[in-house]
Amino acid sequence: MSFSSLPQNNQRRGRANPPLESPRQLALIAAVVWLVGFLFHPLAVLAPIGIALLLVAGAAYLVRPKKRTMYWRGRELELDGEPSPMDRLYRSVFKS
Repeated sequence: MSFSSLPQNNQRRGRANPPLESPRQLALIAAVVWLVGFLFHPLAVLAPIGIALLLVAGAAYLVRPKKRTMYWRGRELELDGEPSPMDRLYRSVFKS
């Protein structure tokens, strides 16, 4: 039996999963990066990077896709429309 005959479960199919759950997670990472850059002088270059990441997280929070719902016969339905380019960009970076 050779290795090529074994099933390859570790191969990715389609798109890879986005690395972050939400803008909140990016903001937390940005705060840690800023804090490390602020507290440790040799790593001071990280402080502006942390602030930039925090601004990106804030912008991502503002442009996140809104859930459109309506009620029909007592049930809540999610309305799916054509995703905008901003929605697709958001979904490519964040899971939620």
